[in-house]
Amino acid sequence: MKTFRFSGSAVVACLWASTSLLFIGVAQAKAYKLDELIEMARKGNPGLAANAQVTAGVEAQALEAHRNYLPTGDLSSMVAPVPKIRCTGLDLNDPCATTNFSFQPKETFAAITDLRGVFTRTELKIVQPIYTFGKISAGINAAELGVDASRSKASGQVADVELNVRRAYWAAKLAREMLSMLDEGLDYLNDAQKKIDEELAEGTGNASVTDRLRLRTMRADIEARSLEAQRGADLAKAGLRALIGPSAPADLDVDDAPLETQTVPARELASYNDLAHAYRPEVKALEQMVSAKRALADLEWRRQYPDLVLLGTATYAYASSIDHPSNAFANNPYNTSGVGIAAAFRMPLDLFVKNAHAQRLRAEFREAELRRDDALGGINFEVEKAYTEMKEAEQRLTTVQKGEKAARQWIAAIMQNISVGLAETKDFSDALLAFFQARVRSLQGIYDHNIAVASLTRVSGVDVTKN
Repeated sequence: MKTFRFSGSAVVACLWASTSLLFIGVAQAKAYKLDELIEMARKGNPGLAANAQVTAGVEAQALEAHRNYLPTGDLSSMVAPVPKIRCTGLDLNDPCATTNFSFQPKETFAAITDLRGVFTRTELKIVQPIYTFGKISAGINAAELGVDASRSKASGQVADVELNVRRAYWAAKLAREMLSMLDEGLDYLNDAQKKIDEELAEGTGNASVTDRLRLRTMRADIEARSLEAQRGADLAKAGLRALIGPSAPADLDVDDAPLETQTVPARELASYNDLAHAYRPEVKALEQMVSAKRALADLEWRRQYPDLVLLGTATYAYASSIDHPSNAFANNPYNTSGVGIAAAFRMPLDLFVKNAHAQRLRAEFREAELRRDDALGGINFEVEKAYTEMKEAEQRLTTVQKGEKAARQWIAAIMQNISVGLAETKDFSDALLAFFQARVRSLQGIYDHNIAVASLTRVSGVDVTKN
């Protein structure tokens, strides 16, 4: 029997397929299905919770815009000590023609330090918009469109998290299958090594010590790759927990269902483009942002117009140590009360500045339209890319699965021949290498297909596995 040799390319193929899965969890732990993991991420991901608070802030701005219809104003009230001011005049027509407080320089210091009473004054001013030439309605429209855009943006971020969960889920399935393949390869290796050990112990056959050493080297390589894959599994579980957030179980793992291709109903590429334009969150956000820019430009243009408002005022003042003469024409700020209402006209005078600002916002609106059109072209490319990758993976998988079937039959036949001494060690090495390579290609094809399906779901805005 010839020396037993095993090509390192099989080990390299296994290493590449297993160690590329850094976001995988394969340890025996509490298992979750894909929809369960997605739901957990939706509820627990801190980034999504932060985005929800951003939307809540934009909603508050919209509420503020709605409340611009309500009256505004201010209320001020004060309390202060005052000197004693009494009427001293003898004129019957004007009994307060003179007072004890004449504000002569020599009397001023004594007067302001001789505080004898308490003064209080309360003023209320209310402004109620009547007609604003569309300013309030334009502001409400812009704010509501901003809320819609924020919600659409948040939906896109949710979709990003779901895509990452799907990738990790299918990668975990792939890792599990890779580890199973390595275990199966070890089983074949154990059988071959047992046969060589028996021949060497009995002194029969053509097996040599070199054959046994090479088998041991192969075993060490495969076991090392298994450890590396397990390390990737541990890192992957940490990645899944990061996606789900602080509430993620410490023993997180995926369900035990085998890695299989997802079924996707037959659709043409054009239908996926239509779905993306109708349902993808980013497309909605683009349209809403363009509309919001238009509304803001309209609002700024209307700021050049006047406002018609109702003004309401109320005043009350009282000073305990100051007389209150009964004269309608006397202005006594210390003792007074009254209410008033009037229609008012307000007009901004910085029209040239406001006009320039309005022109700038109109330019920003036109820029947003052009950027939307540019982004839609990129979205079409993303849809076509995911669709092409899915179709290529389907066709590739059909081919490589035939090769996997043949490779499995080949290694089984070689193992039978080895057991009766009819196969050489080189035959076993070639068959095992072909089995590893075909199995890796088959598993990778399933994984690539499912990842393409997940990407197509993301870029189209709908679950493409459903009708």
